[in-house]
Amino acid sequence: MSPSATQTSNVIARLRSELGVTQGSIAQSSGVDQSRISRIEKGEVVAPAEIERVLDALTDLGSEHAGEYKKFATREWNHVEPPSFWNAQRSYLEQAEETLEVIADFLADEGHPWPLRRQMERRRDDLVKASSFLTRLSHNVAFIGDIGVGKSTALSFLFDLLVPPSPTEKVAINRVVLETGAGGTTICEVHVKRGPEFGISLLPMSDGELRQLVDDLCAAKWQAVSGSHKDGVTGNGTGESVGVSREAERAVRNMSGLVRRREIVEGKPVWHDPLIDVARACSSEDEFRARVLDLMQLPERTQRELWYDSATRKNPMEWVAETFRMVNNGRLKEVSLPRSIDLLVPDFGRSFGEFEITVIDTKGVDDVAVREDLDLRLRDPRTTIVFCSRFNDAPGTSARALLQHMRQTFSERVDTGKVSILALPRAGEARAMKDDMGEQALTDSEGYAFKSLQVTGELASDDLAGVPMLFFNVEADEPIEVRDAIFGQLSRMRQTVAERLLDLCAAVEELIENSEVQALNAAIEEVASKLNSFLQEHRRIGARERLAHTDAISTIRNVRYASTLWAATRRNGEYSGLNVVHQIGVGAARDGRARCARWFNSLDDFLVVLKSDPGLALAEKTIEQIRQSAAATKATFLDNVQRAAMEVYHGPLTNSQVWSQAASEWGQGAGFKGRVADRLEAWFNGSAELKDRLEEIVGVLWDTHVISPLLHLSEENAPETPVTQAIAGK
Repeated sequence: MSPSATQTSNVIARLRSELGVTQGSIAQSSGVDQSRISRIEKGEVVAPAEIERVLDALTDLGSEHAGEYKKFATREWNHVEPPSFWNAQRSYLEQAEETLEVIADFLADEGHPWPLRRQMERRRDDLVKASSFLTRLSHNVAFIGDIGVGKSTALSFLFDLLVPPSPTEKVAINRVVLETGAGGTTICEVHVKRGPEFGISLLPMSDGELRQLVDDLCAAKWQAVSGSHKDGVTGNGTGESVGVSREAERAVRNMSGLVRRREIVEGKPVWHDPLIDVARACSSEDEFRARVLDLMQLPERTQRELWYDSATRKNPMEWVAETFRMVNNGRLKEVSLPRSIDLLVPDFGRSFGEFEITVIDTKGVDDVAVREDLDLRLRDPRTTIVFCSRFNDAPGTSARALLQHMRQTFSERVDTGKVSILALPRAGEARAMKDDMGEQALTDSEGYAFKSLQVTGELASDDLAGVPMLFFNVEADEPIEVRDAIFGQLSRMRQTVAERLLDLCAAVEELIENSEVQALNAAIEEVASKLNSFLQEHRRIGARERLAHTDAISTIRNVRYASTLWAATRRNGEYSGLNVVHQIGVGAARDGRARCARWFNSLDDFLVVLKSDPGLALAEKTIEQIRQSAAATKATFLDNVQRAAMEVYHGPLTNSQVWSQAASEWGQGAGFKGRVADRLEAWFNGSAELKDRLEEIVGVLWDTHVISPLLHLSEENAPETPVTQAIAGK
């Protein structure tokens, strides 16, 4: 398989553009008709002879890459998907392709000793996985932070998501495409990505989700109207209140036409609330909810895509900004409430480099930071995370909580480009910083340096050293430096994989060169034998250290807002702001990580001893590959433990009557969170069979995802596990 006609046409067009020459000049130099060159650049002509003459002409005219592409275009890719010519890791992928071809030839000869074949098979599988990651240039940049810190504004400036300035516009901050405010502004997660034209595509809330949201709003207002509270807010006598988020209530009011309006009564402004009027006109909460849903006209809200029309005579970015605000606030009668919104911008990110970037503006954290939607981003190997915080609060509450969560739950390091912290100073804040001598910063840069020392020191004390610290004042700083630093994170992530790929290629080369050397085969066989003995003696995972639901109960007792827990109880524990089943999965993964830590430390010590044995010097790379393979099994094991815990508890917990009992605790006076936690803890204690079932599954997962793949390297007749078969594509 060679590069596609589309890739070839794009490369030729780009090379010509970089030279600054016309198609006519290429035609004159190559002897190919100009019309044919035009068709080549459109991908309509794929005649190899003509393409070769055009590339030769580009070389003669001074192109640095035309000759290189000519060689690249003739390369056959049998094991790795052909990468983009502009892929920064292309040379690594070319080496991987060559190495995989060598491995295929080696494995075709069945005369090699089984330990050597097993090592080669594992290297093949690891090479294919690393190559697949590097071939793709698509990556996500996810911005995460507490509500109101300014992350939506920051990413708009960083990625040029700005409406062009008008002649009278003096405040640049008002030009952002994303809707901004003092927190509680964006209704859902927003993805900014490259599209065929300017447009907005949305994934709507399901009918059940939307009705539950309206149910929450109506329940809160109904309690207020029918109870002792006459101001439209309900509480429990402690100053706490329940309801839906500001952005959700605003959208529902707009969709139903029940928007609060200011009226002048006897010369004084008075706010009139038609939603309360509807509630007072109803005889029951069910009737109230039904009337609001009817006013929202949900059956008519079926449109999922909106596209820019040049006939509006508006600037495209101005149209995107206006349309986004209308969708976000529920002000388009044909559009439902979104679960996520895609902003599509032609050629988005192309001017920033070769990556195909999707920028993700996550929903701000206003209570529980360990959320399922954020965990998806933290776990995604193709996503780099930018934790946003106010300058004075850096690293920020949610950033600190999620970094600790990554340390306690995941096996991935935080210093490989996965995460960074972006502090967002306002005017004067940086220069208010002082050094150890009490001297105040003279410049913003100096203030940034002082803050960086402070934050990195705090993180190091929390065992989180190595997280990059960035600063961006949207009103004063140029975005290019911060943007380059973020793309540098992606490059670091990719380079880590690329270096692993090179190590694999070097290990294969060494094995091939010495495959006929009896001493090497003997050393590898001895390593396999010793590894097998270790696995037989250390087969079981350590004892359980904490119950899976412990973290969930702790989270419930420490939730910041009663409304978050109230909403969770009304959804059988599956609320986007507090998903109790997800918390159980996190707790199980944390326990799994703690339980297997001693085992992996013992394995590391064992491998160090093997490396120090002079008689096994020829097998040093084999021993290192075993260590790296083991590290990969750990990550897989923890992911599966989390999923298993969620599966075990999901049905019994979400279908339990405990949730209706927990929801009824609201309105019973102070201590709502404690009473809900007590009810759930009693339920968990009475469901010991689930705890035992999970423990049994953890043992199976340990054997399947950790022990068996390593046994496959150490026993000639060890069966392939589903894991090794999946890796090998069987």
